[in-house]
Amino acid sequence: MFMPPCGPDEEVIGLVIAVPEPWMTLLTEARVHLSDDHGINTPAHITLLPPTTVKKADREKVFEHLQSVAKSVSPFKVRVAGTGSFRPVSPVVFFNIHEGAAQLISLEEKVRAGITNEPRRFDYHPHVTLVQGVSEELLDKAEALGAHFEAEWVIPGFRLDHVGSDGVYQSRAIFNFTAS
Repeated sequence: MFMPPCGPDEEVIGLVIAVPEPWMTLLTEARVHLSDDHGINTPAHITLLPPTTVKKADREKVFEHLQSVAKSVSPFKVRVAGTGSFRPVSPVVFFNIHEGAAQLISLEEKVRAGITNEPRRFDYHPHVTLVQGVSEELLDKAEALGAHFEAEWVIPGFRLDHVGSDGVYQSRAIFNFTAS
């Protein structure tokens, strides 16, 4: 996982949407089975904002912005099915988001607009990571294993996390969608 530089007056945050049970446990077990050490410390999720450096003095402003965004969005359904990969750019195999991708892209743009002006390292591509940073053989195995996986659920909101220098996410706040 890429960790941005962080000065003494800054912190690293991330925004995620949790994958609910029973899929969270199933995906965690699959990651561990595929020798992905990230699976133990990083529960299955959809990233809205990857690790991003913000000024500690801006915490309240960031929080207020995220509250405002959450109030403007209604819960929406996602359908996850089949696998894809970011190879050869990045050793990642993921589950594709078929339904709800447009809403996730719009949500990412809204949250990002009030947090950072930094350019994205990569274009935003909503997905659920299955495995990352393992051998090509295990990436191939993951792609095959997940090819027929399918799940759907309603996304009720998103979570603000502090991202430690060790890459571990610690939940700080949950923002529920409240628009009707």
